[in-house]
Amino acid sequence: MGGTHSTKNLPKEEIKKLATKTHFTEAQIRRWYKDFLKDCPSGLLNRSTFLSMYTQFFPDGKARQFYEHLFRTFDADASGNIDFTEFLTAISITQSGGPEEKLDLAFQLYDIDRNGTIEESEMTQIIKAIHLMVGEVDDREGNSPAERTRAIFKKMDVNCDQVLTKEEFIQGCLSDEHLYRLLAQTKDGKKKT
Repeated sequence: MGGTHSTKNLPKEEIKKLATKTHFTEAQIRRWYKDFLKDCPSGLLNRSTFLSMYTQFFPDGKARQFYEHLFRTFDADASGNIDFTEFLTAISITQSGGPEEKLDLAFQLYDIDRNGTIEESEMTQIIKAIHLMVGEVDDREGNSPAERTRAIFKKMDVNCDQVLTKEEFIQGCLSDEHLYRLLAQTKDGKKKT
C-alpha cells in the first residue's frame, strides 16, 4: 500500500501524504514511525509479531481468531505484512475516525473474501471470533452468532439478496445505534460526528 521505509526518517512527502490521509499531525506521524521501527525494524509488521502484540491483551488465547481477521483488515494490499502507511491509517481510523470511516473499516473486517459484499457466513465467523475474544458464550435462543447474524441481515439486507453491500452495511449501522455498537466495536457506542 504505502512504500516500505526502513530508514530512520520517513520522507517528507510521505509524512505530508499521511497527514492529509490520517487524523495525525506531522509531529505525531514522526513519533508513530519511530515507535513502529522499534517494533518492526524492517518497516513491516508481520502476522506473528502483530498477533503477539495484540493477543497479550487477551492472554487466555481466545483472541487469536479475531486478531487474525484484524491483521487481514489492516493488511489492505494483502501482501502478508502491514507497512507503516497501512498501520497508521488503521490506527487513525480506530482512534479518531468518524462513523463512516469506522464503518468502512468494519466492513473490510467482515468482508473476509474481499469481494465487496458480506455474506452471512462471513459475519457469523467474525461474530463468533468476537464472542470467543470477550468470553461471551450465550447460546440462549436468538443469541448464537448465527442467529444474531440472521437478525442483522433481516434488518440490513434491503434488497433481500442474501449479501450486504457496503452501502447497506453502513446505512444499517448508522440508522441503528445498537448495530453500530455491535458491528463497529466502539468503546462508548457513540457515533462521532
